[in-house]
Amino acid sequence: MSRRIRTGLALAVIATVLLMMTGTAQAVVAATIRGSGTTWHPTHVTINAGQTVKWKATNGNHTIHSYGGNWSFSHTLNNGTSRTHTFNSTGTFKFFCTIHGSVSGGTCTGMCGKVHVT
Repeated sequence: MSRRIRTGLALAVIATVLLMMTGTAQAVVAATIRGSGTTWHPTHVTINAGQTVKWKATNGNHTIHSYGGNWSFSHTLNNGTSRTHTFNSTGTFKFFCTIHGSVSGGTCTGMCGKVHVT
């Protein structure tokens, strides 16, 4: 292998390590949840700890609001926009759209969903 190729490979490895260390490398999306009408599609996803979920408003405006006490997350999605969240802890993380759903006594009705992290 020529010196030029070895140098190029070494620089590529160093750049990759630096991106990973600074957190600027883009996270891989393990699951995409689409908000359409008054429903999340799918309503439940299972991912591994450290993976990322992407919510996307494909039809209408929606919110992503956590409930159940084990995480804090709240964002508004205008039609065509998306938001991601990386789940580093295991558990079941519940969310709903405050426009098209509601939670009463810990029970969600309407536009509700769950992320199960193993």
